Amino acid sequence: MKILILTRSAWDNTNSLGNTMTNFWSGVDSQNIAHLYCRAAPPYNNVCHQYYSVFEKELIRSIINRHYTPGKVFKLDANNNSIEVENKDQENEERLYSFFRKNSFVLAQWGQELLWKFGRWQNYQLDQFIAEFSPDIIFAPCFSSLYMHKILWYVQEKTNAKVVLFHADDYLTVKGLGGSLLSRMNRRLRARTVAQSAKRADLNYCISPKQQEEYSLELQKEMKILFKGADFSVQPVYKRDNTRELIRIVYVGSTLYGRWKTLGMLARAIKKINTDKPRFELLIYSQYQPSTEAERTMVLKGASCFMGKVPATQVSKVLNDADIVLHVESFDERERALTRLSFSTKIVDCLHSGRCVLAIGWKEAASIDYLIKNDAALVATDENEIMIQLQRIINSPYILEEYAQKAWKCGKRNHQINKIQKGLYEDLAELGRVH
Repeated sequence: MKILILTRSAWDNTNSLGNTMTNFWSGVDSQNIAHLYCRAAPPYNNVCHQYYSVFEKELIRSIINRHYTPGKVFKLDANNNSIEVENKDQENEERLYSFFRKNSFVLAQWGQELLWKFGRWQNYQLDQFIAEFSPDIIFAPCFSSLYMHKILWYVQEKTNAKVVLFHADDYLTVKGLGGSLLSRMNRRLRARTVAQSAKRADLNYCISPKQQEEYSLELQKEMKILFKGADFSVQPVYKRDNTRELIRIVYVGSTLYGRWKTLGMLARAIKKINTDKPRFELLIYSQYQPSTEAERTMVLKGASCFMGKVPATQVSKVLNDADIVLHVESFDERERALTRLSFSTKIVDCLHSGRCVLAIGWKEAASIDYLIKNDAALVATDENEIMIQLQRIINSPYILEEYAQKAWKCGKRNHQINKIQKGLYEDLAELGRVH
């Protein structure tokens, strides 16, 4: 059974999406997997060796020069030696996408959609790539960009392959997000497109039970759960390092979507507690440099530090060096609506660390709801409860070991990687039999 992975960005283990793809597909023979993506950056993983990439600069060139055909087929060898990519292309692309992460302009998004509409990505090179690979299954995370859905439909029609759609973010919600008229129009158009892809798909996965429940009702289709996994066979031992005076709280993840404000709440609570006697330190790791306002809110002398980016290979060590690992969601109304059904893949990393998990966020958020129902974390669902949980830790230090155990048990129960991969591959085999 051959599986084509379709994503917008390159399959790179150093980012969240690439790490998740490796998590799902590391059990598949590399001869039976290929990747189609739409960025200039090269892939970096040890699972897939067959690729097709096409990106915006090539599309612009194809519009200017009608004899130019965008897109390229390439392979990586067993040592993951990557293709040569012009540094300038990659750097310019990263600067552009970094700008739009901070400034989401609807008109710019529509401009990008027009570029993909008129750029000649539908060409003989793409057709030859998918014909030669001849996938039985197309696996794609659900996209925020409309052009990615059109690529999915195109490949589906060309190959007649079964489509498996993974809903990792909520792109169906249109109410309660505010914004300009153009933003609201864009969300409605995106929601209709996502619904169309979901209905065309032969199998839909959701990332959280809350999302599964709502999407099943909304789309009138069966939805399955697909969690990220880890190896929970050997539990790390947690024993408080008494040589370290401060209780170390570590956050590794995005500070976007208002999470920086929640981190600021925790920092303020720590600073207040530390006034009498130093008790806690908060270390914040994130791959993106926060804005001046965000950094000023999160980083308080005597309470918290911003540590910058941590390499993917070092994440587990950073978490293992903590006494408490942290998960946060925003309390802001708009961000709550945006992230309500999301389930950060970093939660699995937290559970796998074998440390006590502290979760702070709106109680209706899917991730917070999950941790509460599984009793897998100390949870604060408003700002006042942050102080209560910190005092609870001071008064009952044994609770760190108790919740380290609970977090591990939750991970072993729901996120054991061999069970997740086995269930996924059995679902795909069943689709293959129907095919």
